[in-house]
Amino acid sequence: MSADGAPAVASARGYLRSGLPGIYREGDFGMRFVAALETLLDPIVVTLDNLPAHFDTRLADPRTLGLIAAWLGVELDESWPRERQRELVRMSSELSRRRGTRTGLEQALRIAFPDLPLRVEDDGGVVHAASAAELPPAPPPRFVVYCDIPLEEPAGLARMIEIMKPVHVQYRLRIRSAARGDGT
Repeated sequence: MSADGAPAVASARGYLRSGLPGIYREGDFGMRFVAALETLLDPIVVTLDNLPAHFDTRLADPRTLGLIAAWLGVELDESWPRERQRELVRMSSELSRRRGTRTGLEQALRIAFPDLPLRVEDDGGVVHAASAAELPPAPPPRFVVYCDIPLEEPAGLARMIEIMKPVHVQYRLRIRSAARGDGT
């Protein structure tokens, strides 16, 4: 560590020189040669020393964040702020685990659209019959997503719903229309 608290560069730690047998440490040429190798390898050693930070979604640079998202199968919207993208990648395992459930959809919509007042209601229900023959035909599963403010471009919202909903389930997206003023 230096006086300002920053870690020393790898070559200052002497990681190769300290590992040499005693007979090679006595000669000046061998020590200078190995010190030059340490200086040459510094960028690689520093990258390896800090590898966990490169894959931390809170710290990763935008290109690495995109790679992590691709590895996890997460589609990032480039128009989103970087912090929202980081949150989506950070929560991807939880979202994947809950994919196809109401909770998963609500969580994904909260992350993707934090400023929109959205709510999800399903038409699910339970029927009871004494025997299987008495059961009424089941309607196809469906749900409704309500947005309580007008949207100019609802395509992003519909895309997120399509990604997170089960394939066989139908949905409706209800968006409040803009208030119309009197023409009089």
